[in-house]
Amino acid sequence: MAALKLLLDDTFEYDFALIAMHCSLEDYRLAFILNKYAGLHLKCAKDVHYYTKNDRYSFPTMQYEDVKNYVNYTLISNKYKFKELGNLSNNDLFAESAGEHFKTFNLVPEVRNADYLLKIESDSEQVCLQTLLNQLNQISQIITAYDVNVSSLKSKQNLIFE
Repeated sequence: MAALKLLLDDTFEYDFALIAMHCSLEDYRLAFILNKYAGLHLKCAKDVHYYTKNDRYSFPTMQYEDVKNYVNYTLISNKYKFKELGNLSNNDLFAESAGEHFKTFNLVPEVRNADYLLKIESDSEQVCLQTLLNQLNQISQIITAYDVNVSSLKSKQNLIFE
């Protein structure tokens, strides 16, 4: 009997656009502004959880499904800030500063300065990304918004969620 060998192709096609935004607003305020000025209708969705060996990070998300144009918009925070307790040592010169530290974990570390990411999934090429970028850059509360090349990201698998 001949041996049958199956090859598993584990390549995944990342067919979405990604916009990085620098903004100091809270996620719900940014969603309100995007709804008002960019014509989106973002609503709260389940948080995206990212697990490591020891920790779990939670990123708030807002979603809008444009059924007319077959486009899904997902606004997700790129930063998770948490408090880390340091070890207090008697031999430490700066003992009072060894207590609590705030650290930041980025969902997509390649764009670590971006506060929010807008993921745009579309079955067709109807979404005019440049028009949306121009609208976002016109909003005074958004410092800057720019297109991110998804194929060059090493951590693009972090953006696959339901």
